[in-house]
Amino acid sequence: MPTLRIGMKPVARPSVNERLIATAVEICRSGLRIVARIIRIRRDCAWLDELPDYLLRDIGIKRSEISSVTRFGGKTDRDGMWN
Repeated sequence: MPTLRIGMKPVARPSVNERLIATAVEICRSGLRIVARIIRIRRDCAWLDELPDYLLRDIGIKRSEISSVTRFGGKTDRDGMWN
């Protein structure tokens, strides 16, 4: 196995299989994060959609803005309230 020397201590490089497995694990993790984000967006959108208009006004959003607020985290055009 080829080695690298850092200072006086030899360090072994990870093999191709180890790198392949690490890459596959990272791809799976990122896929799970994407699925979790989609689930959270849908849940929050449904929750906000159930609220009456007066509560949405208290929060500072309009019913037509629910989708963008849940997807992108907020708006910056009005008083910087949502960021």
